[in-house]
Amino acid sequence: MANLEGLDTHKHLKDAFAEEAVTAYRYLYFAKIADIEGQPDVAQLFRDLAEGGICNAHGSLDYLRTEGDPLTGAPIGETDRNLHAALLAETGEFSDLYPSMAVVAHAEGFPDVASWFETLAKLKRAHVQQLREVIARLESSQASNEGVE
Repeated sequence: MANLEGLDTHKHLKDAFAEEAVTAYRYLYFAKIADIEGQPDVAQLFRDLAEGGICNAHGSLDYLRTEGDPLTGAPIGETDRNLHAALLAETGEFSDLYPSMAVVAHAEGFPDVASWFETLAKLKRAHVQQLREVIARLESSQASNEGVE
């Protein structure tokens, strides 16, 4: 496929991916609420719609593979690349995104929201550690396998 970088189609694919991903998670939340309210048929509809949204997001991501991760621009496709793209995204979230959101929430008088953002930053830091451990293990395994030949 031709290079999409800088074209409207590239932006549209990234937008479609983001829209479908967000919609899927909104629908999963709506399903949870419907379950709590005792409406299992509505909950199932929302879960089905969410699954469709996930498939749609994956379709857009298939086209974006050649251009890189829609969030970080890092190369994606194979597991090693996907791990590095995830590491880059999670690092940005724990080191910059959520701490800056917490500062704003505090300044605007929402300490509970600020605490939530701080909690998310801590979770993301833990995710970074998990990703680093998996990357190190895979790299060690790959080095060991190369040494066997």
